[in-house]
Amino acid sequence: MPESSSEIPPPDFSRGRPVRIVSTKFDGSPHYEYEALLLDQHGPVLRCWIRPGTRWVGYRGEGVLMYPFTMLFFTDGRWYNVMHQHQPTGARGQLTYVNIGAPATVEGDTIRWVDLDLDVLRYEHGVEVHDEDEFVEHGARWGYPDDLIARVRATTAEVVRQVEAQAFPFDRDRHIPPSSAG
Repeated sequence: MPESSSEIPPPDFSRGRPVRIVSTKFDGSPHYEYEALLLDQHGPVLRCWIRPGTRWVGYRGEGVLMYPFTMLFFTDGRWYNVMHQHQPTGARGQLTYVNIGAPATVEGDTIRWVDLDLDVLRYEHGVEVHDEDEFVEHGARWGYPDDLIARVRATTAEVVRQVEAQAFPFDRDRHIPPSSAG
């Protein structure tokens, strides 16, 4: 299982195969769905490129993604996935967005995962945890089991530490085009 960037070569953005990314919430309701290119797979690490102009549909409606990002999914039981923005986005300069969620599964050309509300975001100025209120609300509404709550909290704390250290797989510059790093 790759544990460092040195075990995974830089991505080749000139090729890839189409895949569909589908996320749901804990109760099975739709979260987001969109197309991507699977750039490569190294053991349990799936690295995808989501191009600008990609259409998405989700619980908030539908739209078009404005900025490219590289997304990493893991099939080895990690309770998160990682989105590395190719350029700082938004007014606060978001660089990396980590979804806390059930481990990804691959079914043919579809990557599926369950979103568990909490997100860890790396900005140019630091790292923050988002959507605590959503986690508490959904936990009460859908009856998150105590062991799931404990797993999500422990995963979030560990992800914050790793994002702050920019340790694999949170080493953003390694997963985006060289001209975008910085």
